Amino acid sequence: MQRVIRTLGLVAMVSLLVVALGVTSAQDMMDNVLQTEIGPSDVPTLDPALATDSSSIQILNETYIGLTMLDDETASTEPGLAESWELTDNGDGTSTWTFTLREGIPWVKYNAESGEVEEVLDADGNVRYVNAFDLAYGWERTLSPVTAGDYAYVLVPEVLGGTEYNGQEVGEDGSLAVDSSVLGFEAVDEYTFAVTTDAPKETQPTIYGMWMARPQPQWAIEEAGELWIEPENFVSYGPFALWEWNHDEFISIIKNPFWPGTDNNPQPALDGVVFNMLDSVTALAEYEAGNLDDVDDVDSASIPRIQADPTLSEELVIEDGSCSYYYGFGTGVAPMDNVNLRRAFSFAVDRQQIVDEVTQGGQTPATYFTLPSLAAAPQPEAMDDLGYGIGYDPDAAIEELDIALEDMGLSSVDELPPITLLYNTSEGHRRIAEAIRDQWSDLLGIEVQLTNQDFGVYLDQRPEFPVWRAGWCFDYPDTNNFLFDVFHSTSANNDTGWASPAFDALVEEAIAETDADVRAELYAEAEQILVYEDAAIIPIYWYSDLELTKPYVERTYAVDNSEQYENWSLNR
Repeated sequence: MQRVIRTLGLVAMVSLLVVALGVTSAQDMMDNVLQTEIGPSDVPTLDPALATDSSSIQILNETYIGLTMLDDETASTEPGLAESWELTDNGDGTSTWTFTLREGIPWVKYNAESGEVEEVLDADGNVRYVNAFDLAYGWERTLSPVTAGDYAYVLVPEVLGGTEYNGQEVGEDGSLAVDSSVLGFEAVDEYTFAVTTDAPKETQPTIYGMWMARPQPQWAIEEAGELWIEPENFVSYGPFALWEWNHDEFISIIKNPFWPGTDNNPQPALDGVVFNMLDSVTALAEYEAGNLDDVDDVDSASIPRIQADPTLSEELVIEDGSCSYYYGFGTGVAPMDNVNLRRAFSFAVDRQQIVDEVTQGGQTPATYFTLPSLAAAPQPEAMDDLGYGIGYDPDAAIEELDIALEDMGLSSVDELPPITLLYNTSEGHRRIAEAIRDQWSDLLGIEVQLTNQDFGVYLDQRPEFPVWRAGWCFDYPDTNNFLFDVFHSTSANNDTGWASPAFDALVEEAIAETDADVRAELYAEAEQILVYEDAAIIPIYWYSDLELTKPYVERTYAVDNSEQYENWSLNR
């Protein structure tokens, strides 16, 4: 069914181009359009203030460039919308980052009638150029408690006044007692943006470049309301513009000819990219049929066959990943409100078996959460030496289960409340869930039910479940992005219902610390609280990135889980 829907969507796209450009030029353009996949579910949003997931962020990273951007191959912080920046000590306990913006970058929009990307004009017929006032509006909108963006909390502590403004209650009429004048940023002039902080950090220029901190088009948002993210209303300014969005079928981006190009984000060689919404099994079939040029969600069950195939094995690339795969507990949902039971479930997961027999793609069993390649991350050897982390231990699992049953006043596991594991719809997630369910059944004698939901629903529903699947990929290459940004008690990403003052204190101290070794020690202690002492999650494995790419595609491999398609080209 999905294949038929996707094909019809692309036929519609080609038909549109034939009308706009003529048959020959339409076909030439489609020959230079990359066909890839973006998972089985629709993209949840294209609103920078509301995006939290990798598919939304992927599209935003191609249409909205930040003050800074991560180099796709090194993850180093590079100039983006800003040409340069500097830090000034104000002498009063605060410091100010001053960003000088590039000039002459217009807001653009795809015109379906003309088949072209066009500059956006104001009421007087003048081109609207991206400026510091668009940044100031975007930051205020992201930080506003009225917007209620889940990623605002990342920006909050990096801006003077951020906590006071974002943390206030919203009145019944939508009013705020504290206005935005308390926020420590300003558009100094059209192309100068200044941010004041009382705690300067090396990571701040990177955080200031994240998607929720990008310019936002006030006039478009006010005119169209929530529908401003739909293709007929969506304006942007990056290397690509939004082309089409057939919900639940595909979303596409088209080359923006008005993007001036930078060293890090050049003018695209591609005319466009179509992201088809396909599960991993269907995506692989489409790739083998020649309908996709690239697949970055390779079906795990097919990896042995791919590696044995003389053609596919040459097109497969396996690299270190940028994400952690884990199961979260609803620590307030019975029976997972019992820490010993949570610990028993974690000890009972044979992570090595999962990566050897289920995922089969070079993943690394994880005994703690943070990706070891990040700045100040605890290293596996150091964690082992400290006796930290949690791994497969059948004896410990049974011991913890016995303690849990006694604590709950139960004589057997049959008296436990029903336990359901939630995962977002995916063949790969299903296989992992079935394998872990069987491990729990075989070792603990506990029968766990499985249920799956489309991604957007799953994100909303998972706090209500006792166990749920999750993954986290770094937004910037520092351990703070894994531990503080996901599991601090104030984090909107913390769906476990768990909070630990001791954990919070450790990660707060670590981000203020400048010695990398000391930071790693603090984070190691925090990890031990998270995965063992309180067992709020089950770390399962650290990802590897598996991608199939046709030999006529020249590309880079992004280390931050967000491809920069402006660096790709097709040579059919």
